[in-house]
Amino acid sequence: MRIAVNTRLLISDKLDGIGWFTHEVLKRLVLKHPEHEFLFLFDRSFDSEFIYAPNVSARILFPQARHPLLYRMYFEYSVPKALKQWKADLFFSPDGFLSLRTRVPQIPVIHDINFEHRPEDLPKAYASYYRNYFPQFAKKAKRIITVSDYSANDISETYGIERSLIDVAPNGRNDAYRPLVDDEKVNTRNKHSMGLTYFVFIGNFSFRKNIHGIIEAYDQYRQAGGTSNLLLVGNPLWTYPEMDAALSNSNFADQIILTGHLAIEELTLVLGAAQALIFPSYFEGFGIPIVEAFAAGTPVICSDQTSLPEVAGDAALYSTPENHALIAEHMMTIEKNNSIRESLTRQGLERVMDYSWDRTANKIDQALFQ
Repeated sequence: MRIAVNTRLLISDKLDGIGWFTHEVLKRLVLKHPEHEFLFLFDRSFDSEFIYAPNVSARILFPQARHPLLYRMYFEYSVPKALKQWKADLFFSPDGFLSLRTRVPQIPVIHDINFEHRPEDLPKAYASYYRNYFPQFAKKAKRIITVSDYSANDISETYGIERSLIDVAPNGRNDAYRPLVDDEKVNTRNKHSMGLTYFVFIGNFSFRKNIHGIIEAYDQYRQAGGTSNLLLVGNPLWTYPEMDAALSNSNFADQIILTGHLAIEELTLVLGAAQALIFPSYFEGFGIPIVEAFAAGTPVICSDQTSLPEVAGDAALYSTPENHALIAEHMMTIEKNNSIRESLTRQGLERVMDYSWDRTANKIDQALFQ
């Protein structure tokens, strides 16, 4: 069988979210199936680390698809041409994008459809493209894979797709995450937080992630006597004036540290040394940082919306995204109450056993080859 794969998010040293999903799944999938040929379709030069096995070849297609206009050119012209030339039997797309101009069977991973419910969180050009094309992708697909029961039901109800045609393959977590020893925590705090304890957010900076709400909750926590810093790990995804305003208006801006992107080796230390992960998103299809925090033995404060209760279960403290006072209260609880903090750590370490990339890859394998 000849399987073409959309690998445009496999970018060396810049894997994030769906890029990690693509990497972790494909490196297992191609090794499991030496009898199949895989053609990886990139939109720029790629690192040889992503050619996981001898049964993988690669092709660079143009243009670099990073804008809705370029999406159309890439997926409606370059991709169908490559599929035809290579005589592909299947097109697998881990980021959900398909081509409407090919007869080759296609299976996407549609992680979530936040843009259908919160289009205002995206630039207009992106929201318009997603809301126009993803319903068509869903109907074009042979089957659909997603990462949570919440997303599966949402896709089914919103796009009118039979639920039996949607497979769920929950995300895994990087095995590098682990509980740290005390010396590692001290060294990490010295390096990143001026020697002080801290709370951490990890992810891209966008309205949907509610960074402005985290900053407002942090201000309330500090005003109530909290002493820890706040680390924001990531980079802006779009223009985000609400975050800029929250930082400008904060009375504790000097204790809010923006680290930028961190390599996985450093990220495991930063998450493992944190008081807690703060993750009060408005909308998530899964929320990988929650599972990675569990693996690191780090307590979690997260939103009670969309997929997050499904993922975190009883191992997190919850709040609505808008309830900054409750988020601040949870931060103070974790800072002051050793019993609750230790209980959350223990529950998280138990909960994380439900998630692994091996399990994810096996679910993907079943969906592709059933």
